[in-house]
Amino acid sequence: MAYSVVIAGPAERDLDQALNYIANVLAAPSAAASLLDEFERLLVHLADNPSLFGVDFDVSEADAARVRHCMAKGYEIYYQVDEANHRVLVLAFLHGSRDAVRIMTQRV
Repeated sequence: MAYSVVIAGPAERDLDQALNYIANVLAAPSAAASLLDEFERLLVHLADNPSLFGVDFDVSEADAARVRHCMAKGYEIYYQVDEANHRVLVLAFLHGSRDAVRIMTQRV
C-alpha cells in the first residue's frame, strides 16, 4: 500500500529557495527543472517504499525522532515515516554542504 507524502512548510520553502537560486542567480533554469524532476521522482519512491533510504542518526538525535534522508543532485531530503497513518512527512530539503543537524534542531 502506498504512503501519502506530505511536504512540510519549511521543506517547501527550502525547495523553492533552491530552485529560485539555481534558475535565477545561477541562470540555469534547466538545472532547476532537472532538480525538481529528481525531487518528484524520489517522492514517488518514498510513497512506494519509505524505508528504502537510511536513518540519519545525527539528525535523528537532534530531532528526537527517527529521520531518514536521501540525496537528490547534491541536496538532501530529510523525512519521517508515520507507519500508523501510512504517511511520509518531508521535513527539509537542504544542500549537502549545509549543517543539517543545526538547521533541524532550530526547526523543532
